[in-house]
Amino acid sequence: MRCQACDYELWHCTGRRCPECGTQFSLAEFEFEGNAVLFHCPHCDHGIEGESLDDNSLMNLNHCTKCGLEVNHETVVVRPKPGVDVSSFGSLLPIRLKKGNWISKYFSTVLLVMTRPQTAISRVPVQEPLWIAWKFLLTTFLITVIASFLPMAALLVVGRSGGTSSIGALEILTFISMQFVIWVLVFALYAISWALCAHVLLQITGGSTFTIRRTTQAVLYGGAASIVGIIPCIGAVASSIWWLVATTNMITRGQRVHGGRATFATIAGPFMLFVCVCGGYILLMYAVIAPLTASVRAAAKQKQLQLQQQPEVETPAEEQIIE
Repeated sequence: MRCQACDYELWHCTGRRCPECGTQFSLAEFEFEGNAVLFHCPHCDHGIEGESLDDNSLMNLNHCTKCGLEVNHETVVVRPKPGVDVSSFGSLLPIRLKKGNWISKYFSTVLLVMTRPQTAISRVPVQEPLWIAWKFLLTTFLITVIASFLPMAALLVVGRSGGTSSIGALEILTFISMQFVIWVLVFALYAISWALCAHVLLQITGGSTFTIRRTTQAVLYGGAASIVGIIPCIGAVASSIWWLVATTNMITRGQRVHGGRATFATIAGPFMLFVCVCGGYILLMYAVIAPLTASVRAAAKQKQLQLQQQPEVETPAEEQIIE
């Protein structure tokens, strides 16, 4: 349970303002594991058990059962139970919780990112290793690619079984594997370049609260919106736009910057990448075509010079007499 502005530990706080930086917070921003914390009365320090803020006993709390004084879920003091390791929980995404199956936790996380991106990034600890966010993004990409390639693979298999295609199973598997590897590399390179460009633009326009790790977390977790790419025809466009919107909101909350700056950094990043890719492609094509064009022109010029240097054929004397 850490402050999302300065990463200060918020356990044992008697108010709803960070002692380090003064940022206000609410318990609704955090999700706690069951049987891991106690909500203590601020008057008598009596501990009240409750799994989360959705627990009716905590939400309906209006007085302490021991001292009888007024208390509610926003005045209680949160403390971990003795012997509980709290280094990795508090402000957790659904996929980080221990209870529940993986499929429900994963899709709950995707839904949270797509519908409430600012809440989602507030549940990602600033100190969380980046490989966790990469794992989540690549899982989303894998699910999207598999769901997208299944219809194509089915058509190829049906065509082969119907005798209308000479493509073998090995060729189909090789083709799909090559496509997958290429898309993974492009996808990862795009995410890295986007995070780098966005963070550089944040620094140019006024700085950020945290390092590039936080910006990268926003880009990687925002990639959950790419799962919309499963939808035929409009999926690619819709997922790109949704990813931009989710990442913008995550950078706004995660880096504590103005929404306008976050929007500029988020949108300008892909635009710069697009310009660089297109410019690089044009330069590459020019580098390939220019020597060929020059060699063709040189050959044509040399042939013209050879024609000019050839002696003129003299007209025979008999033909001159006849004339």
